[in-house]
Amino acid sequence: MKDNLEKYQEFGNKFEEYLRLSTFPIAIKLIKNEAEIPSKCKSPSTDLKLQNFLCQNFLMVRRYGWTIAITEKDCICKVARVVYGWDPLTKEAINFANQFSIGLYAKDLETSKKWGEHLYFMKDEYKGLIISPLTRIKMEPDIVQIYCNPAQAMRLIQAYLFNQGGTLEFTSAGRGGSCHEGVIKTFLTDKPQLIILGNGDRVWGGAEDNEVMFSIPKSKLKMIIEGLKSTHEAGLRYPIPKYMNYKPDFQLSFKKKAKDRAGGTLVKEK
Repeated sequence: MKDNLEKYQEFGNKFEEYLRLSTFPIAIKLIKNEAEIPSKCKSPSTDLKLQNFLCQNFLMVRRYGWTIAITEKDCICKVARVVYGWDPLTKEAINFANQFSIGLYAKDLETSKKWGEHLYFMKDEYKGLIISPLTRIKMEPDIVQIYCNPAQAMRLIQAYLFNQGGTLEFTSAGRGGSCHEGVIKTFLTDKPQLIILGNGDRVWGGAEDNEVMFSIPKSKLKMIIEGLKSTHEAGLRYPIPKYMNYKPDFQLSFKKKAKDRAGGTLVKEK
């Protein structure tokens, strides 16, 4: 067990080394009962004395370095409660979601209904999740989430495709990002996901304007680490090594004004 955890912790170190991330990569473990929750693990309802949104906990883990357990009693987000199976998918719940989206995410009821056709739902056997920094992991992860900028996401895509080939499949609704696409969709499809973080992630989850997310299922972690190493050694790097071997110049109009201002004191070009 300890050896396995050390392996994943080293994966976290490698992500930080190759990508120069500004926040911790986070590991997510899906649990089947509360007995699996490690000791000294924080929970919103116990330690913060409130219910919150899942995306808020992702932010605390990746910035504070905490390990947080989330179960039904901790979450107040209506969408998350339904897709994680903490609330039943009743006609009333579906109608509420559809009506809520009209005029906000959709022009009318028929348009609003279409999002529901693309939702993923967590299997009944899972009752919650443990979120921790990958470098301080307490349990083997099912998913790793990396909040990053587009250039860092590019490197992760390159790393995945180095061994996989082809292209990375991508879909987005601009909503339900970290909790839905970043956990449930990644887990159920067993495929990495590039995620455009939605309003919830940005308003309550604290994601910055320049951040996207790359979510990785456990089965693809080793492949992506190997791909990062190979492409890094081949010359694909982050930070991006900008090409600088050229002689700079000014626009003609600016250049003429600069010469006029200098009164003939500029060094002549050879």
